[in-house]
Amino acid sequence: MKYTIVTKETFTVSGLQIKLSTSQTENFKIITQHWHYFNNKLKSNNIKGKKDWLKYGITKKINGEYFYLIAIPYERDIVGFTKEEIKSEKFICFEHRGNMNLIKSTIFDIYKKFIPKFNFEIEKNRTMIHYEQYDHRFLWNKSNSLLEINVPIKSID
Repeated sequence: MKYTIVTKETFTVSGLQIKLSTSQTENFKIITQHWHYFNNKLKSNNIKGKKDWLKYGITKKINGEYFYLIAIPYERDIVGFTKEEIKSEKFICFEHRGNMNLIKSTIFDIYKKFIPKFNFEIEKNRTMIHYEQYDHRFLWNKSNSLLEINVPIKSID
């Protein structure tokens, strides 16, 4: 699995959050529908993608419940959108290539195989579990589609 260790500077996003279930299969449906809703909200607010566009999918755990925030870089207040700051941290940045139906397999490999095997230490009680970064390389279900999954880490053994 291809990865890099990066320190990301603090950045601010603006987006829409939805509560997730405890089922990965159900969450895939919830998240897919939420992306459609989010993109429609961008259109209705006359926010058009730029050539160097960025979007984020941020998985969070708050009081034992999981949430998914879909966001764009913050430029201005958007009615109904939440403004949130992503703090500067060290991350393991993984690549997910190909069909989106395979992303849960990539996430499983990250948390159940890769991180334990290489002794990366992650904060168990963190709010942000990880975030996905989408840009011009993301092509939904094409085999050459690429997105990044960033997992915050505490230290490297």
